[in-house]
Amino acid sequence: MGDYKIPAGATAAEITARRFGGPTQIVETLVTVDTTAIKLIGNNPRRVAWTASNRGSSDCAVSFAQDVTTGNGFILAASGGTIESYVDEDGETVSAALYAVSGSAGQTVRIVETVRV
Repeated sequence: MGDYKIPAGATAAEITARRFGGPTQIVETLVTVDTTAIKLIGNNPRRVAWTASNRGSSDCAVSFAQDVTTGNGFILAASGGTIESYVDEDGETVSAALYAVSGSAGQTVRIVETVRV
């Protein structure tokens, strides 16, 4: 997964900096998803990973398409359903914007992003 060598005793920060060419930062946010599609995660070409977890009581649907509906998006299940994207596995999609909608208003989605700074 890269042409870098991990020195003995390296910390997670050192490994990450070698792998991505510099330090990264964790960004956590809470987003409320309602019955109208919203931007869940903005476009960010410096992002190397993200995780979205639905903390609400109703399913959400997510998509890279802004016109996502509950019938055409990927299901983000209620009460802890999670979707993730990592640059090593998912390529450029990790930097793209992600949209969400729910059939019930007021669903809380926790976002954790790893961003190259």
